[in-house]
Amino acid sequence: MIKKIAVTLALLAIASTSFAETTLKPFQPTSLDQIEDTRKGESFIVILWSIDCPPCLKEFALLQQLKEEIPKDGLVLIATDNTEYSDSVHKLLSEFQLENMDNWIFADATPERLRYSIDPAWYGELPRAYFYNKSHQRFSHSGSLTKNQLQQWLLANQ
Repeated sequence: MIKKIAVTLALLAIASTSFAETTLKPFQPTSLDQIEDTRKGESFIVILWSIDCPPCLKEFALLQQLKEEIPKDGLVLIATDNTEYSDSVHKLLSEFQLENMDNWIFADATPERLRYSIDPAWYGELPRAYFYNKSHQRFSHSGSLTKNQLQQWLLANQ
C-alpha cells in the first residue's frame, strides 16, 4: 500500500512538473498585435485550436512530428478555450510535446471579440491557421493542415 502511494505521488510530481513548464499567456483583444510585433521580419504560423476539436488533435500529432523543423518562434498556438480549461490545455500541450511553443489561451468573457481581433471574417471554425511571411503578409487556412502544406511553407519561408 505504501509503495502504491509513493508511486502515485511520484507520478503526480512528474505531471505537475511538466505542466509547470507550459506557459499559457492570456489572449486578449490586443494580443495578436503583440505576437506580430515580437516577430517583425520573421515568418511564423498562428494555429487556433480547442481541446474538444478532434481535427486539432490530429494536427497536433503532425506538429509534434515536424516541430524540429519549425523555428523556435515560428509557431504560435492559441487555445480558443476559456481559461477555466487551462489544466486540459496544459495536458494536451504536454502530451504532444508542444509545451515549449508560444502558447496562449482565450482570456476574455466574450470570445467573439477575440475572434474578431484575429480576423473579422473568421467565425470560429477550427482548426484555423494563419501563415505569415517575413513581411507579415498573411493567409488563412480553415481545416486540418497536411504535412505537405507545412513542409512547403517551411521551405518557402526559411
